[in-house]
Amino acid sequence: MVSGCSELRLTLLAPDIVEAILAGRQPEGLKLADLLEPFPVEWSEQRRAFLGAE
Repeated sequence: MVSGCSELRLTLLAPDIVEAILAGRQPEGLKLADLLEPFPVEWSEQRRAFLGAE
């Protein structure tokens, strides 16, 4: 079960990351559990962490 606070944090994801997930283009190893861990607020840092983008 996902808590409300964890769900709210997902609203901070960069729009292109959300778009990739919804389109099924996320990296193969990316799991919901990864997104529920603390992650950077800066979108460029999120891209590095979740997509391996520079």
